[in-house]
Amino acid sequence: MTLSNKIPQWGGAAFMLGSLLFLVNKLNEMSRLFLSRPMPDVISGQDILLIFLGQVALIIGFVAFLWLYARRAGRFGKIALRLFCGGGILLAIGHVSFMDIFALDAAFIFVLIGLTVLLAGLIPFGIINLRQPVLGRWQWLPLTTGLMGFIGFFLLRGEEITAFFLVFRTLFALGLFGLGLILWLEKPAQPEVVR
Repeated sequence: MTLSNKIPQWGGAAFMLGSLLFLVNKLNEMSRLFLSRPMPDVISGQDILLIFLGQVALIIGFVAFLWLYARRAGRFGKIALRLFCGGGILLAIGHVSFMDIFALDAAFIFVLIGLTVLLAGLIPFGIINLRQPVLGRWQWLPLTTGLMGFIGFFLLRGEEITAFFLVFRTLFALGLFGLGLILWLEKPAQPEVVR
């Protein structure tokens, strides 16, 4: 099996790992709001290696997602995919900047722009994917994931973290995990047999 056949599997695994770490990042807030039990941060700004690993995994996942699906998408699908993946990479870079060793004030701008661009690509890609399937399965997942992210981060996000925000943030993280799973489950391209 060639390296290009393994890219979806490795990229999908990386995407799932990064999404899982994104999900558990707010377990302390979920425990506080849903169970009324405070707990320490699972991932704090001092967990440099874990944050770095999660963001690198997400970047690898976004690159692999773009590499595989841009070849299957039409013109507008490619533009939407580039926005989704480019925004995701910018978002990951912004999150690395939040680590205590960097603590850059500009990190929030990277996160905000990255999230906006990610959603500006994911929602149209989801619509395009429903009309002309690009993904191998779960054609509804990109649009649903994009809408959950938009509702959570732009309609429900406020000064304080609320239960509604956490529900939609969790659904968004699970959607990203599902996109990684779709990528991981892609069948490798079969070599052409010359006769």
